[in-house]
Amino acid sequence: MTFGDIQLDVVKNAGSWGDAVRTYNIQKLAHTPVDKPPFVTRYMKSREEAMVNPITQKFNDDSTEKRLKSMEQGSITQSLNNAWDKQLSREQHFDIITQRPKRGHIHEVPYVQRLKPPSLITANHENYNVISTLSLADHHWAPPEKRPPRVKTPPRKEPMLTAVNRPREFDIVNNRFRNHHEARSKWEMDQARSHIVDRYWETHDFDPVTCTYYDKEKEVYYQRRIQEMLLTQGTNAINKLPPTLAASESLMYDICTGVVKDPHRLQQKIEADRATLEARASKIGAEEMMRVKGEVEQQRDIERKMARIAHTRYRDVTDRGFNILSNDSFDQAGHPPPPQTKPRLSLWAFRQQLRGDGPGQGSGTLGGGSSRNLSATAPMPGSSGALAVQSSPQSSSGIRAGGGTAEEGGRMPALPQRV
Repeated sequence: MTFGDIQLDVVKNAGSWGDAVRTYNIQKLAHTPVDKPPFVTRYMKSREEAMVNPITQKFNDDSTEKRLKSMEQGSITQSLNNAWDKQLSREQHFDIITQRPKRGHIHEVPYVQRLKPPSLITANHENYNVISTLSLADHHWAPPEKRPPRVKTPPRKEPMLTAVNRPREFDIVNNRFRNHHEARSKWEMDQARSHIVDRYWETHDFDPVTCTYYDKEKEVYYQRRIQEMLLTQGTNAINKLPPTLAASESLMYDICTGVVKDPHRLQQKIEADRATLEARASKIGAEEMMRVKGEVEQQRDIERKMARIAHTRYRDVTDRGFNILSNDSFDQAGHPPPPQTKPRLSLWAFRQQLRGDGPGQGSGTLGGGSSRNLSATAPMPGSSGALAVQSSPQSSSGIRAGGGTAEEGGRMPALPQRV
């Protein structure tokens, strides 16, 4: 089995493995001849283009032109015969202009003239003469006894009555109804008179001469309304005032003497206010609960906001002892602003707070012989500021062990002023 010039069974056919590999390499490296296509030049193509003369439409080679003409002469006869057969199979066997039969073909069928002569006028599919528009029984080339029978006229169908072809009920020529003229005329006159009367009373309600209404009942009702309006003439003037002024209490009673001017309108206002209060009574409790809840939430938000700020920021400002803007001492210009933040409790004060005694209560206050120091972060009454005061064992004798104050044991020395 070979594939081109390479034997696929080279290993089986070789005597050894080395011979097989060497044979395979020789077959792979062997040159395979390839048939190349002929080289085509521009000159060759130009010669092919010049084979036919575009003006005379003939080949320049005489032998080619003669061979082509002989081929055309041999095929033109067969083509014409095929076309003639198709024409006779699909058209008439005679000439429709000269009325002569077509000759010169083996399939020509001789034409036999019929009773009806072929004519362009009578050769149609209508049952009447297309020129005189008369029926064939009246106008025909054949004698009367040989003419086609008269076609019976089909019975006329009753037209379908619509809004267009329906006959009118009124004849516009003699101005009369086709049916029941007297009764319908009387009914139309009555309708016209009733319409005219209605149109008249629509615009003629009041008599300008007697200054009264034409309708007696309407006149009586008008006179009665005039008498009622005369009785309440003063109160009706209030309705013409602006709504804010008309509903004011000063027009109902005298705000100085308390004398009621219009008890009826005053009672209406009192009842309206009572109805408003009763309608809002159910909402007062809910509004109060929402107000209290809002205040609690607002106070909680304020405490949370201030708790985020360290108390050291306040102490950094007040420990200086003077105002950094005016450079005045707090003892001379007044106390510093009260703190908005809370100081951090000491461990002992936090323990007292958990016990419920408070930061300054209880019997656990340090005695006079204690070696601990107290850090007073809050301002004391009468002092110049919230300054940190360190109490040593020597100066703690002014604080009683029973929870007393510094004023009972002795006043604290005055703080030195800034020079």
